[in-house]
Amino acid sequence: MNVHEPDHNSLAIALEGSPVTIFFQTADGRFAWFENQQSVWARKDLVGLSDADVFNGASASAFATAKDDARRSGQPVTLELQTLSSVAADGKDCFLKVTVRPACDEAGRTSGFLCSSVEITEEKIREQTLKTLLMEVAHRSKNMLAMVLSLASQTARSSRSVDGFVRAFTGRIQSLAKSQNAVTDSDWRGARFSELVKLQVTDVVPLGASRIEIAGDDPTFSPSAAVHIGLALHELVTDALVNGALLDSRGTIRIDCNILTQEGSTPVAEIRWTEERRVQPEDAETQKGFSRTVLERVVPSAVNGEAQLDVDNHTVSYRLSVNFTEFR
Repeated sequence: MNVHEPDHNSLAIALEGSPVTIFFQTADGRFAWFENQQSVWARKDLVGLSDADVFNGASASAFATAKDDARRSGQPVTLELQTLSSVAADGKDCFLKVTVRPACDEAGRTSGFLCSSVEITEEKIREQTLKTLLMEVAHRSKNMLAMVLSLASQTARSSRSVDGFVRAFTGRIQSLAKSQNAVTDSDWRGARFSELVKLQVTDVVPLGASRIEIAGDDPTFSPSAAVHIGLALHELVTDALVNGALLDSRGTIRIDCNILTQEGSTPVAEIRWTEERRVQPEDAETQKGFSRTVLERVVPSAVNGEAQLDVDNHTVSYRLSVNFTEFR
């Protein structure tokens, strides 16, 4: 069969239902014909166009190199190419896997190139998406490991015994895990405030939930902010169970979250924990040590905000402001 004048009827029958497009290029790099046109060849007539008319700059150069390699070796060369958006049917990026074979005339000279192509756009998009997700997972994993190491170090410094360290550290790691699960379930978009309160507070003290009032707005916090706000809620509810309102049958807790907007300034999410207790705390951990460090330094720094913790014998008041970049 003369490659310049193929039996198109036979090719059409052979390629029917196949994702493969066959095309021929002359030795000077001009498209001569196409068979079984796919989306990338959606234009009615590409005959006579050059590589630069169909492929982007890098792909056109790579295609020229592949043809030279095929001419010298006499063997097929396979490579991936990206078309110009103007060539693709939908006007978007289109990727091809192309195999180039040299075609020779009767004298053995290269007269052109017989090529086959398959569109791999969806595969390339999935590959790029997976690569992006893996990079994101690696980044978040490093941040989480750094946070765990910091928690271990700081908890050890403020613990009075090995048992105390184990209890405190285990609780904090479980808090991180709960918030992280909420973030993962949302496809890494973050977590709603109401969900964080449920996971970190009401699920922990189901019998005392009737004495916990929750009010205000319900923004979605960024993944990092969600994890740190969850940790703050864990510290507060733990102290309430050990020293405060949840140890006192008459104690109450109010949790508020409000989006504050003022003219000329950016919005702020303000979280307030107000705890009323009538028992005298035996060991007010939140007044010193790591709990106060978490609530007043670690968490506000992570959410680009500010925090204030006030504790006396009968009241725990905590206010945390969250920068607008950390919620929506």
